[in-house]
Amino acid sequence: MVLLFVCLTFSMSMLAVKLAADSQVETIKTYQSPTSPGVGTYGEIKISSAYQLKQFEAERTKTAAERQAEARSMTTAQEFADRVSNLIPEKLTDEFSQNADIETYDKVLAANITVPGITNTNMQQLFQLRQNGPQDQNAGPSGSRMNQNSFTFNGNTSGEAASDFTTGAKKLTSGSFFTYDDYKNGNPVVMIEKNLASDNSLGVGSTVEATVSGESGSSSTMVLKVIGIYETVQTTSGSSSSSSSSSSSSSAQTFNPAGNSFYAPLSVVQKLNGTSGYVELGSYYYGSVDDTASLKVLFKKDTAGTGTKYEFATDLSDYQAIADPLLKARNTSVIGLAGALGACAVIILLSMVIIISGRTRELGILKAIGSTDRQVIAQYAFEVLCICLVAIILAMGATAFIGQSLGNWILPKTTKTASATSSQTQSGPPGMQGGPMGTSNRLYKEGTRAGINSSTQQQEQAAKLNVVYRGSMFLYGILILVGLSLFGMAIPLVWIIRLRPARVLSME
Repeated sequence: MVLLFVCLTFSMSMLAVKLAADSQVETIKTYQSPTSPGVGTYGEIKISSAYQLKQFEAERTKTAAERQAEARSMTTAQEFADRVSNLIPEKLTDEFSQNADIETYDKVLAANITVPGITNTNMQQLFQLRQNGPQDQNAGPSGSRMNQNSFTFNGNTSGEAASDFTTGAKKLTSGSFFTYDDYKNGNPVVMIEKNLASDNSLGVGSTVEATVSGESGSSSTMVLKVIGIYETVQTTSGSSSSSSSSSSSSSAQTFNPAGNSFYAPLSVVQKLNGTSGYVELGSYYYGSVDDTASLKVLFKKDTAGTGTKYEFATDLSDYQAIADPLLKARNTSVIGLAGALGACAVIILLSMVIIISGRTRELGILKAIGSTDRQVIAQYAFEVLCICLVAIILAMGATAFIGQSLGNWILPKTTKTASATSSQTQSGPPGMQGGPMGTSNRLYKEGTRAGINSSTQQQEQAAKLNVVYRGSMFLYGILILVGLSLFGMAIPLVWIIRLRPARVLSME
């Protein structure tokens, strides 16, 4: 009984680990809701790094005089084509969203827009840092060309769905987000950072005037209404720095370029940037990791003839990093479960051999007084069932205490980065970091806490196995009970059928 209890405890614990791993992998790989989109269910259409590198190499071979000559000779159509050369046709992103596997999608465009009436206070601080730093002698000319009235405008179809807000990098403090209707109707509304608003005496309901690229006359500006104020999480204003802080740390606190971004409806940013009908990327969530391959095939079909200009990037590597340890734990638990059940079968079989061989006389007498084989078999089957039932009940109780510990022991002790893609942020050549927030390979869903000269914050995420009791455990326990009972009856069944009462009694 003790040996059977130990083996059953191990087998039930292995079963609990397997069920937990299966459940968690299924949860991870499946899109459930906008707040629980899963991992490996995200993809985006964007300009490929290979194309950007090709563009960069082509520009690098030209002299400054050649570039100026090209710029002067460009027609209006050529200027527009040059402006959208690193953008994606909005029609392409919309068509791809019609796939049945797509759950939700968004369109994104980030552009540098001039707002003459507002001063970028963080840009002023950048000038001060460059002037005070030892590298200022070489950096002066380039710094002087920087526009203190230039801001990054981030556009998408819904402010609440912007990655910086969904990841918690930024949060709304007053006012409201712009909505999908604002995007559809092109309503000139905007959300600004609270320190920028304070420095420029702006609030919810205030208006700012932005310059429209490529336009002149009365259509060269657009009045934007401030409908929301946000703050950047884990960044502080210079006034919060303590007196004990060094001058370098104080400068780092006051310089917050990520806070001077505007958020506006995509249609507004497209008009301000003069790139209507084009976006920087299409962002998609689909049903399951299993849909990744089919969507890649569909994307190649949709972009046939464009070469390597566009790519469909996914977070499949994120899923693999998190799911691989769970899958390894599941496979190990399956092997352990099979071995433990085999040991249980051997134990119950040997136990019945010992029991039956010691009760041969009892069997002979029962059959001699008229008991049928079925009656005798039923008696021993009940005994086997009781032994297995007691052992498995005790084992299921013990599993509740050791299941989690066993799962932690089996789970590989490795940690993976939450996004393998994010580790390649800003890995492209200078000036070719395409994509929102100035990154080259970073996925939009990750948001950003990084600004100018800031390194990307890599989030490390280790898979944690949560071994809990599930309803299916009891069903599997019953199956194990029935299986062991039937297997344990193999020896008694053969022994009882072949036993002859006369021969047993003649041996007495």
